[in-house]
Amino acid sequence: MNRAISLLRQVHIHPLLWIIIAISIATAHFLEVCLLLGIIFIHEMGHAAAASFFSWRIKKISLLPFGGVAEMDEHGNRPLKEELIVVVAGPLQHLWMMGAAYLLLSFSLISEDLFQLFINYNLMIFIFNLFPVWPLDGGKLIFL
Repeated sequence: MNRAISLLRQVHIHPLLWIIIAISIATAHFLEVCLLLGIIFIHEMGHAAAASFFSWRIKKISLLPFGGVAEMDEHGNRPLKEELIVVVAGPLQHLWMMGAAYLLLSFSLISEDLFQLFINYNLMIFIFNLFPVWPLDGGKLIFL
């Protein structure tokens, strides 16, 4: 439990993101922004949890207006297996999130529209993040 709390203490929200959240409230798009931020937050916490498991030094986990970043001191100086697990841990979060959304839909706990929106956002972030461009996860996989 202490590791989870210490990871949450590392989360920083960029000041411009607060402005985007305020605009989303004013324009009635708060649900969409919450879905995107939730997906990004869980993705970055996947990286951070894997890094914490291997006792990496985590500088901070930033939620930015255009995504998120889990910053660590351990880039390029750890075994390949560890680095691969930490990089893949983020995209793997999208798989269980889609499964959880399907279960919620199956038990009629969320609407079909919300399910479709969540799946679309989740796939969009998942696919974009796997582009082979540094510093996205796809670029890090190519580098490894």
